[in-house]
Amino acid sequence: MNTLLLMQTFCKVAEYRSFHAAANALGISPAAVSKQITSLEDALGVTLFERTTRKVALTVIGEAYYAEAQAVLLALEQSNNLIAGYKAQPEGLLRVMSSRYFAEHIILPRMPSFSQQYPKVRLDLQIAEEVPHLLQEGLDVVFGMSTAVASNAVQKKITTTRYVLCASPHYLQQYGHPKRIDDLKLHRFITHKMRTPNGSWTFPGGETVVFEPAVYVNDAATMAALAVRGMGLAFLHHYQVAQQLADGQLLEVLPEQRLPVIAVFLYYHPGRFLQPKIKSWVEAMTRDIPAFL
Repeated sequence: MNTLLLMQTFCKVAEYRSFHAAANALGISPAAVSKQITSLEDALGVTLFERTTRKVALTVIGEAYYAEAQAVLLALEQSNNLIAGYKAQPEGLLRVMSSRYFAEHIILPRMPSFSQQYPKVRLDLQIAEEVPHLLQEGLDVVFGMSTAVASNAVQKKITTTRYVLCASPHYLQQYGHPKRIDDLKLHRFITHKMRTPNGSWTFPGGETVVFEPAVYVNDAATMAALAVRGMGLAFLHHYQVAQQLADGQLLEVLPEQRLPVIAVFLYYHPGRFLQPKIKSWVEAMTRDIPAFL
């Protein structure tokens, strides 16, 4: 007895509520469908359908078996697709959203070699600072975000970083160096609309500073540029200002209040990673990224 074949036939009859319609969909005779359903019922020792001259209806146990059979057939289809995915060559349109830093420093330098290796993959690269919703935006991958993009998204850690409170030497000379957290209330802040929209920041010890931002922006690179120009203090990811800190354009404020290390992720749909275009792109873009930025 071919149980999978009988299960497929059963699901078609349950879907159409008709032996004739199921037979047409399967390309076999109604008599063959009836015979297969009878064989399945005999093997299971239950009645799956109530049959009358006017209609076919699932029994209570038939309803339960239908739900389980659909799950089995779906799992089989997914397994077959997985094998096909391993064999296929990466191709098609890949929709990626990335923060500006990771686009400029990670994605763009790797794209020429990736495109040469996988010429059939076309890239739709969107740059954004705001955290998107993976499903609603129709994206395949979200790259370089430290905040979850959807509760059902798969996340893969690509590196770690920490926040740095910093300001320019000119600003600190003009307004003074904060010595303790409470001093921050007297200072000007440049803030990111998505990160600190309510004008507050909590330090590792639990102490919170509330401030009225002097400047709101929605782009971290602009925040860093404004900080360099002496417009105020800014909380930024270390990798976003590492060069300015090294060059002395910015100085870390309250370095003893070392903010905790945070993870930076990429996100993708559950079950999509084995699509060749996604798998090959993620592997290429995450290779050799430093453990801390």
